[in-house]
Amino acid sequence: MFSYCPSVDCMDIHSKQITSLPHTCGVYIYKNKSGVIIYVGKAIDIQKRVKQYFINSFQLSKKTNQLVASIASIDCIKTVSEFDAFLLESKLISAHQPKYNMIAKDDKSPVYIRIPFHDELPIITLVRKAEGNIGPFQSARVAKVILSNIRKIVPFCSQNIHNGKRCFYTHLGLCNPCPSEIVTLEKSRRKALTHIYRKNIFLIKKVFEGKSIAVRLQMEKLMKTHSKNQEFEQAARLRDHIHHLDNLMQTHFDSSLYTTPSNDVEETLAKELKDLLVILSPYYPTLSKLQRIECIDISQVAGLHAVGSLVVLDCGRINTSLYRKFSIHDISHQNDLQMIQQVVKRRFKHAEWGYPDLLIVDGGKAQVSAAANILSEVEEGYIPVIGLSKRLEHIIVQDSGALKELHIPITRPGLHIILRIRDESHRFAHAYHVTKRKRAFLPGI
Repeated sequence: MFSYCPSVDCMDIHSKQITSLPHTCGVYIYKNKSGVIIYVGKAIDIQKRVKQYFINSFQLSKKTNQLVASIASIDCIKTVSEFDAFLLESKLISAHQPKYNMIAKDDKSPVYIRIPFHDELPIITLVRKAEGNIGPFQSARVAKVILSNIRKIVPFCSQNIHNGKRCFYTHLGLCNPCPSEIVTLEKSRRKALTHIYRKNIFLIKKVFEGKSIAVRLQMEKLMKTHSKNQEFEQAARLRDHIHHLDNLMQTHFDSSLYTTPSNDVEETLAKELKDLLVILSPYYPTLSKLQRIECIDISQVAGLHAVGSLVVLDCGRINTSLYRKFSIHDISHQNDLQMIQQVVKRRFKHAEWGYPDLLIVDGGKAQVSAAANILSEVEEGYIPVIGLSKRLEHIIVQDSGALKELHIPITRPGLHIILRIRDESHRFAHAYHVTKRKRAFLPGI
């Protein structure tokens, strides 16, 4: 029962709007009777998040109850990932200045990312002032998640104390060169490293501006220069940064895709699915559509508390309402193949869930073979099964009865969608595994 609506009719209206919302990542938008946007929020599962506002209003704060009382209509924009939702939420809040987004928890203003380009050695920090800064973000946690992703691509410093000692992040490869060390060096060396550090800061600026491709080309050119000069350690470091940038580019879209009609995210997803069909068609000629893709993953530690996950892409989008989790039974030792077989067998006992057009397993040839053997016994009609090798992220396909590795360029859209569902299945399996472990050690939670 939606406890806050002032009338049964109002409650029914909200109920219909909420049940029509998707179980996907994205942002939800609340409007008042005049059609004015009063709040923008982000969620991993839009429908579940919105429901929380209308159930058990006594648990909500006074300000949140005031917000709920003002809601006349609910809109949403679906995104492909939570990271996208972070950036889109920030963009919409900045554009519309919704009343209730401006009233943050504990009367604090939203968080911004500050990059003082005028400083000789800019230190990236979080602030609560809008002037010339990147944001807003509704919490420091959101801003920190974004910076964590960026930091794996371009190292930067967040320590204001310059005492001559490298900061903690330098030892993790996430701050290089470190300003704290630079300030103690002799003039010529200091000038050279200051130039390198400032170049990194402006690369970060380009990433935030949506110029990731230009950043990649610049980093790749520098990597080749280091390699040519036999500076292999620097080249390897840049190679790793490029890999992280590729991951960001392939799994997260610029927020403008969701708000600019000419760059519709539906077109991007359609291109990914079409390209994946092109990749797989030579090996699976009967594969004509990819409306439903499922991915299975196993999470365990030395065979203990083992679980399996099943995640689903519906027309390229994550659909959490179709997710399933499995507790592994009667396998006490570490055996991924038997665990995959058990999960596949149990999943396909449920014809009422519907069948996928494609099944993906997280693993190499052995995992694909294990899943395919069970799948041939339990399903009615042929369902293609492929794998994704963890080590090199190659696609494993069945080719004339044998298993074959496909080396797909990172730029192919079809590979992006496989990587996205694989990463999501891993996240979902790991989360369930952690929960199961906690229950084992702390009964009753």
